[in-house]
Amino acid sequence: MHPYLLLLQLLVILVVLLSGVPKSLGVADERYLNCSQSFQCAKLENIGYPFWGSNRPDYCGFPEFRLNCSGDAPTISIREQEFRVLSINQSQSALTVARADYWNNVCPTSLTNTTTIDNSSSRILQFASDVQQLLLFYACPPLNIPLPPQLTSQFNCTINSTANSINYYVTEDLTDFGISNISSSFGTCNTTVTVRVSQSAASDLALNTSEENLADALDSGFNLIWDASNTLCQQCQGSGGECGYNTSSTEFTCYCKDGPNPSNCGGMNATKQTNFSIFYHEFFESISHFLSQFDDRE
Repeated sequence: MHPYLLLLQLLVILVVLLSGVPKSLGVADERYLNCSQSFQCAKLENIGYPFWGSNRPDYCGFPEFRLNCSGDAPTISIREQEFRVLSINQSQSALTVARADYWNNVCPTSLTNTTTIDNSSSRILQFASDVQQLLLFYACPPLNIPLPPQLTSQFNCTINSTANSINYYVTEDLTDFGISNISSSFGTCNTTVTVRVSQSAASDLALNTSEENLADALDSGFNLIWDASNTLCQQCQGSGGECGYNTSSTEFTCYCKDGPNPSNCGGMNATKQTNFSIFYHEFFESISHFLSQFDDRE
């Protein structure tokens, strides 16, 4: 076979092999491109990882951080309870939420406690340090014993109550006043609901116990802190990747220009490009060696 015909065949093989060149040397991975774009949800802008929803794919964020963008404010479901998302602080990994059923309303049709969030280190969401409980007592009979003024703030609500019933809210820890048995202090209230507010809102309520101020405290919401593989995400972004989630393995993933990686893009890209460079060098060295041998024979 003529050497130059053989050379042509080798070049064809090279073209075929080049089809496996890393995407970083060509078109970037689609998931990398999609997750590199922040999105707007209702009135909140520039939202990124770990959130997803609207036109942002689910692989760009953790399942727990899906946002519903159909209303006047984003909402998020936490253990099957809906919350309005008032703000998101990406740099602090924090968001401010308020219960959707208590929005502009201290008397919802269904009286349920705010969902419990385990503040252990293994949890993705945790209460911020400035969050405290607010107790709402619905449909209570007249008090059996006198209580300090800050424990007897009243508000109107007629759901599941009678004309003679009273509704109270409490911002202080009852044990601080030597009161450990709520039932004996408040009589037999029909329902007791635990909600969450910020410490500053609770302090304002202690100074101004009006029903309007109660509604404002509930509407101001409370802070949550997230840890959606934050350390891995920082490593990923530092290597030029975009943080995301592998819906198949249900784990964090780093989307790089040439495809996904468990943690970062640096090692994967460097290895692939180095391997290609070695192959490229050795391939053309082999061709040069072959042609030189043929020339020697002639």
